Amino acid sequence: MSFFNPSFFRPFKGFKDVLGFFTIIPVRFGDFEGAADHAYWLPALGALIAGIASVFAALSFYLLPPSLIGIIVLLVSLLITGFNNIDGLADFADGMMAHGDLERKRSAMKDTGIGISGLVSCIFVIGIAASVLMELSILGFSPLIKAIFVSEIGAKYAMLLISYVGRPAFEGLGSAFLERVKGPQIVIGSIIAIILLLPAGPVALTALIVIPTVFTIMVLADRNFGGISGDVIGASGELSRTAILLGVIALFYNLQRV
Repeated sequence: MSFFNPSFFRPFKGFKDVLGFFTIIPVRFGDFEGAADHAYWLPALGALIAGIASVFAALSFYLLPPSLIGIIVLLVSLLITGFNNIDGLADFADGMMAHGDLERKRSAMKDTGIGISGLVSCIFVIGIAASVLMELSILGFSPLIKAIFVSEIGAKYAMLLISYVGRPAFEGLGSAFLERVKGPQIVIGSIIAIILLLPAGPVALTALIVIPTVFTIMVLADRNFGGISGDVIGASGELSRTAILLGVIALFYNLQRV
């Protein structure tokens, strides 16, 4: 979409479109084109999801043992998005591990069923993220909440970033989305992400892990599928969340050792 299209300057409707398309939250709007044209709101969507997850994290922090906090927080985040991104991760892993040429790998990724590669990948990614959140809850409430916000905002920014820098693997919903994400969106989305991350202080720097994570995923997707698809966009969000959480726990762990 062109920057000069009048609909670009309808940000509040745009946020509703993003909210309706990427989550199960019932809103009046939520069409695909509106979400693609206003994808710069994805970091703000991450902040909203983090806010909701933080409410459950707070209740869990004072009522339940740490071993359950990570699972509950992740379940809330995945549920809000309708499990679409984690489904993308499963499809991405199945396609990556499929033997054969480009078309066979694409076929495996498009398959509506879930293979063992996708299942194991999801278990490990969710398991690592949940374990990190558990460790952070032991360190205290503030580290936990900061990690939730930074990881969710970073995860959604990763989806915006890969949509901008990636090339479509094939015609479909993903390619249509990529074609509509232009330069002004990445600029505005970056500004929004920075503003939202500032309250986290030094912890916000772990969001930079998104950059190498996204480019690694993009290289793997290019080699295996010939480009980016909707599943790859979703997978980038899930993998980036876990990568950021690992960065956060590494930061706190090393601060304790100083």
